[in-house]
Amino acid sequence: MAEKSLNNFIKTMPLSVPMSIAAVGTVASVLTGQKQLHTLCGIVWLGTSVLHSWQHSNKMKSDALKVVEKMKIMDFVNIPTSKIDLFIRSVEISSYIPGRVRLYSKTLIGNRSKCDEVLDYLNNYTELDEVQVNEVSGSILIKYTPAVLHGNIELTKVEEYIKNHVRRK
Repeated sequence: MAEKSLNNFIKTMPLSVPMSIAAVGTVASVLTGQKQLHTLCGIVWLGTSVLHSWQHSNKMKSDALKVVEKMKIMDFVNIPTSKIDLFIRSVEISSYIPGRVRLYSKTLIGNRSKCDEVLDYLNNYTELDEVQVNEVSGSILIKYTPAVLHGNIELTKVEEYIKNHVRRK
């Protein structure tokens, strides 16, 4: 019980005044050339900053996620953000015209169970009109209506990736 109340006390104690004093002391000690005072103030400032960050860790996580989302950082660094996005990046994009995409994967050649798995997975997307998987060639043909597909933000992002990464001959 005492540990819980200490934890609660630390979580709620105001740190802005000690942080401000430590910051001013750190700067003032540099100007006056007092190394020991500078070290002491710096340590206090660091400690209160760490405690302050811990107090607001949930808010900081929430704010960081908002920044990542708003700045579209995941799009910028080009990291897959969904299972379909990861799947598309694991295959060769052979051809693309709006409404029709042909993909290839060597792992599908002669692998009926993997072909069925891919077919079942892609058929879960109601925005896709037709999906064909060829076990002999490792080919995946996807047909869709662009206007319908664009109703799904995730698939729209995947189509954009496909447009930019189609193999040019």
